Amino acid sequence: MTIHLITAENQNLYADLMTEHFRVRHDIYVRERGWKALTRSDGLERDQFDDADTVYVLAEDQGRIVGGSRLRPSLKPHLLGEVFPHLAEGLGVPRGPDIYEWTRLFILKDRREGWKHGALPGQIVCGGLEYLLDEGVTAFSLILEMWWIPRFHEMGWKITPLGIPDLIENEWWVAAKVAVNAQILESTRHFCDLPGRPILTRRGLPEPFARRSA
Repeated sequence: MTIHLITAENQNLYADLMTEHFRVRHDIYVRERGWKALTRSDGLERDQFDDADTVYVLAEDQGRIVGGSRLRPSLKPHLLGEVFPHLAEGLGVPRGPDIYEWTRLFILKDRREGWKHGALPGQIVCGGLEYLLDEGVTAFSLILEMWWIPRFHEMGWKITPLGIPDLIENEWWVAAKVAVNAQILESTRHFCDLPGRPILTRRGLPEPFARRSA
């Protein structure tokens, strides 16, 4: 299993995996979950936020994409700010140079083995937290189904709802803001039974911002 960090700087090294990742997203969100609004004739689920400003954390196992997620600077147009701002009518859409949005967390159906014992979801989430910490990010926003909140509390996350929930695609969703710090990464690693060392593969990328600035 390899957890790849993919940005505009190294995406040319991952052309085939990126295409496969969009195909898997289409299979999961359109065919499995029934989100018909995301249907595309080419079978690749991507939207206006899949551009050069977006960062991807993708899990590859023997050449196969088995999971992933995407991260996007909040000062750029993003899903919460442009499509679902009503979910943040309470506290407003979080924006700032040190705030990102985290969306499109997905796992292949045959790899959803829970979060313990170093399972795939924990690896992807810890990889994302590593990137955010390395880049000096202090918080991220996300839109999540309500049933996720107890799980994230178990992981030690401090979650601040941004507004009232709304029924979307037959599920109750809420927008929230999550603080990012070293303690959150450590508590997530502990919950997921992952070792306390970096998990991201940064092929073709420079040293992280935090390390360059040390």
